[in-house]
Amino acid sequence: MLAGVLALALGVVVLAPDSSLGDWAYLGVSAGCAVAAWVADRQHPQNRRGQVPWVPLALTCNAAGDVAWQAITWATGSAPEVSIADIGWLASYAALVGTAMTGRVGGQRRPGSRAYAALDGIAALAVSLLVVFQTPVVATLADHGLPALTRLAFITYPVLDAVLIGLMAWRLVLHGRVRPAVALLLTGTTCWLVADLSWLLLASPGTAAGWLDAAWLVGIVCFAGVPWLPQSRTEDPTAAGGPGHGPWRIALTVAPFAAPALLEVLAWDDGVDVNPLPGLLVWGVLLVLTTVRTRLVAVDGQRAWALVRTQARRSEALAVNSSDAVAVVDLAGRLTADSPSLARSLGVPAPAGAELADLVARAGGDADSARQLLTRSASLPGVPVELELEGLRPDGSARWLGGRAVNLATDPDVAGTVVSLTDVTARKLAELELAHQAFYDGLTGLANRSLFLDHTEQALRRAGRSGTPPIVLCLDLDGFKDVNDSIGHLAGDELLCTVAERLLGVVRASDTVARLGGDEFAVLVDDIQGGLPEAAELAQRLLEAIAEPVDLHGHRVSVAASIGIVVAEPDATPLSLFRDADIAMYRAKAGGRAQWVVFDAGMRTAALERIELERDLAAALPAGQLRLVYQPVVDLETEWVTGFEALLRWQHPALGAVGPDRFVPIAEDSGEIVPIGRWVLGEATRTAARWQRAHPGAPLTMAVNVSARQLVGADLVRDVAEALCVSGLAPSSLVLEVTETALVSDPDAVAERLAELRGLGVRLALDDFGTGYCSLSYLRQFDVDVLKIDRSFVSLLDGSPEDGAIVHGLVQLGRTLRLEIVAEGVETAAQRDRLRAEHCDLAQGWLFAEPLEADEAELLLLGRTAPPVTARTLAQS
Repeated sequence: MLAGVLALALGVVVLAPDSSLGDWAYLGVSAGCAVAAWVADRQHPQNRRGQVPWVPLALTCNAAGDVAWQAITWATGSAPEVSIADIGWLASYAALVGTAMTGRVGGQRRPGSRAYAALDGIAALAVSLLVVFQTPVVATLADHGLPALTRLAFITYPVLDAVLIGLMAWRLVLHGRVRPAVALLLTGTTCWLVADLSWLLLASPGTAAGWLDAAWLVGIVCFAGVPWLPQSRTEDPTAAGGPGHGPWRIALTVAPFAAPALLEVLAWDDGVDVNPLPGLLVWGVLLVLTTVRTRLVAVDGQRAWALVRTQARRSEALAVNSSDAVAVVDLAGRLTADSPSLARSLGVPAPAGAELADLVARAGGDADSARQLLTRSASLPGVPVELELEGLRPDGSARWLGGRAVNLATDPDVAGTVVSLTDVTARKLAELELAHQAFYDGLTGLANRSLFLDHTEQALRRAGRSGTPPIVLCLDLDGFKDVNDSIGHLAGDELLCTVAERLLGVVRASDTVARLGGDEFAVLVDDIQGGLPEAAELAQRLLEAIAEPVDLHGHRVSVAASIGIVVAEPDATPLSLFRDADIAMYRAKAGGRAQWVVFDAGMRTAALERIELERDLAAALPAGQLRLVYQPVVDLETEWVTGFEALLRWQHPALGAVGPDRFVPIAEDSGEIVPIGRWVLGEATRTAARWQRAHPGAPLTMAVNVSARQLVGADLVRDVAEALCVSGLAPSSLVLEVTETALVSDPDAVAERLAELRGLGVRLALDDFGTGYCSLSYLRQFDVDVLKIDRSFVSLLDGSPEDGAIVHGLVQLGRTLRLEIVAEGVETAAQRDRLRAEHCDLAQGWLFAEPLEADEAELLLLGRTAPPVTARTLAQS
């Protein structure tokens, strides 16, 4: 619709230029284009060229000039030659110059294009001025019949048109692309130039006034379309060649030379005598511009060549001093050029034409792997293909080359497959070492737990096909800790290596021997035809091999082993096999060591029960399930109660009463014995202090058992001191009982701890004396006050006199060392009488009273005022 309106208006202007309708049509188009430009500037401010709306201003000034000119014409009845309207028109030119100078009307400016753009712009300006000069402009200047101001006005507009064309050409070549905005501006300026020159050229311009007006209006319409076009998008300034070297740029440089000659030809054809000086002047200017441009092109070429040479030298230096080897091979796998870097990496010459696979083979690698790599790369153009080639150095050591190949056959600068190689031997060796460390024991070289489980899983898979289940043997050395403690850890490591060698010497080559950690080993017997009997024979041979003495730094030592054997069930897993073998091994260790035990399902049940019992024990103390009972200790001469031993009991909510023989070892292993022992100390001392206050008389002692874990811990002395302080019990009334096994676990630490306890004033008792492997010298090393004879020896007093010789010896030993003697487990009168005859001091057992609750035990103290006087009390006093 808009195009139709414009076409109708232009038709009216052309057909009726002197009519009022034509005048109004001209003014309507001029003013309408100005309004349209302002509307576009407000609706699309992002399309503005520069900071100032130059195009709307130019059209507004032009419309103002048109309105002023038409008003003067209507008022005076004649068209003025020079009037106030020229101010508006000249202002429109100034605004258009602002558009060309400040706004971006082309593409993104390329680096280095400013000088070329200036030269091309000057050339366009020179040609435009030549065209203007060779028209009636000269005649107009020479026509003295016209006022000077009129002549100046007539020639100003064509000159300004030429300047605008030159500026637009400058901006065009500066930004390197013809954009729609540039095309509209050039078209509009050209229309104005044609109309202005025609006005001067035509002898009677009134005959073509309509067409001239139409040309001016077309230029106005072109200008009005510029604000509606978006800004030019940003481009890659380095694309499509250099700043002024494109084909159309070269044509633009040469084309101006044709303008003077063409004008001469046109003038000669019309019979016009043309002054040749302006043409020669323009030729000279163009020649100078072309010379300068040629020099710039040459300098740019020299710079580009220097940059290429610099890059080439840099690339060569990088290749020479790089540890990587780079080569280009053709489709046949042959080098397209010499590759010194490849020759250094492979250790063989790498001339052009040599086959890469042959070079790899000569370097000790696999030629087929190299060919397969190139074949795979050829099938994947442009895609990097990773490679790794293994070979041998001249000295026979292993070497690995890693890298990649990229097929760039379509790249004209490469035209082949680029192969880059680097020596990755150090990395591969490190990976192999890490893999060995991940799956093998660093001390013995045997498989570790991870590799053992992996081999077990593979054996289980094979068993699913063959029907022959694998067998796992779990071994733990007996007495290894004693070797470490007595001879040292270096000797212990040497012992482990010796045991590993002996295990490997007994098993088959197909079996897997692993060190699981510490002194624990495992053997995987796979595809054994003899089944469990053959595995049992293997276990016996392993025991015999391990039991052979070992000479360690001049010390001849012997160790034994406990072995658990498990046969894989159909639903077994590597972890379940290892777990069951471990359970059987601990059963063998608990059964006397130096033996093997075959796993059965009942062992797993017992182990699960132990785990559940350990879990419940952790919550027993907070839940109040633990309590103390008290067994009286009596004077054998008077059977007077002189003290009590606090004994721990556990009332399980589901299992009922759980004996100490079941839960105390579990508490020892799990560490729960430490908080439980702290609670026992507090509870027993509070009870003893309360009884002493309620039943004054002879001193009353309270005996409390101390575990081995408590004894070697750092908190026992603090716990005892705190219990005595809180309860108010005299330290001499507290007796701490320790076992022989607790003494020998860490003799030095135990001796230090016992000395600290004696420093508090408490008394110490050696419990279950004679049942362990405590040497008699420990009785002098560990300063104790009480010696307790185990019930197993007391029970012998019911037999013959010879059976009581052990008790006689123990009593005499205690008396010699000035220790108080307490006999445990007295259950018969005969035992009591024999102990009296041996002059044993104290006794406890069911003959006198079973372990009692606190209130029942207190009943024994009722009515007691003072102890009877005996020979022992007189001797002590």
